[in-house]
Amino acid sequence: MVKLLDKIDVSDGAITRSIALYEGEITALSPEQHADILIVSAFPEHYAPTTTSLIGALDRSGVSVGELAANKLYDLRATSAFWLSKPLANASLNIGQIACFEPSELGTPPELVGNLFRGLFPFLDDRRGQVVAMPVLATGDQGWPGEQMLSSILEAATHWLARGLPIKELKIIERTPGRAAELAGVMAAFKAMLPVTSLKTSAVNDFDVFLSFSSADAEAADCVKRELEKRGDAKRVFDFRLAIDKGKAWQDELDLAISSSSSIVTILTPAYFASPECREELMQARLRNKRSERPVLFPIYWRDWGRDLDLWLQLVNFADCRERNFEILRSTMGKLALA
Repeated sequence: MVKLLDKIDVSDGAITRSIALYEGEITALSPEQHADILIVSAFPEHYAPTTTSLIGALDRSGVSVGELAANKLYDLRATSAFWLSKPLANASLNIGQIACFEPSELGTPPELVGNLFRGLFPFLDDRRGQVVAMPVLATGDQGWPGEQMLSSILEAATHWLARGLPIKELKIIERTPGRAAELAGVMAAFKAMLPVTSLKTSAVNDFDVFLSFSSADAEAADCVKRELEKRGDAKRVFDFRLAIDKGKAWQDELDLAISSSSSIVTILTPAYFASPECREELMQARLRNKRSERPVLFPIYWRDWGRDLDLWLQLVNFADCRERNFEILRSTMGKLALA
């Protein structure tokens, strides 16, 4: 059993989710406290079950992270700093899968927890409430300060839950009572600084199309805009180069534009996937597409990025315009079934 110390409620404008701090042993979750995914942290390729680590506690409970790592379900360390295991066979732990956070190759743990939440997006089902559990990552054998890591986790988690990340509850669990009390103070201070308003949404469609692209692919974006303007039903196109006023909170402007656009066109290229901002827009577009009664997301595969598209993207009705085929792009924009 774990004991609740404090929690933060986060609304995306439609659903309220929570981030909760607990005291207790992660390996002693009750069936009522079941976690669909448990996030652990490790040095790259280092899964030795030490006496002080969560990986060690899992090993003593019959789950070898090293064995899971040898047979991963997905490896996203190159882009999101974690890999995801196959479902656990040991049902007694009340944990569905393990996600292992290994950020050292990309940056520091405080810098990359946002990548972790962004990367989890495709593996979470928006149709049911899912629970994710974690310790305060990278504070054990990796030695990062608990206050710093908890602040980074809270900042990233509130950001993503407010943008629709389908986690019903994020459980942050600290095993040591004295340490848990210190972290509760950090969480209380963070909660006191949060605005009381939820993410803005719009009841009307301010734009016909939200155009999501990397600045490196401006030529393709300009072509899309020209073809949309010819249609007559897509005159209002959101282009971040023109639509965001200098000095405004650009992230809030983008969030509102995505929520208030009838359709979303994304231009997929290596530069697009390399951009955290573009990937964030794509995940928000994916969520809108899942929640909508009709397709709203229309990906354009413009330049090959050297690997297979994620399965969920392959299932969306995307247009294959590789490599930089303007003729197919123009034809696609003319036939697109916009609302």
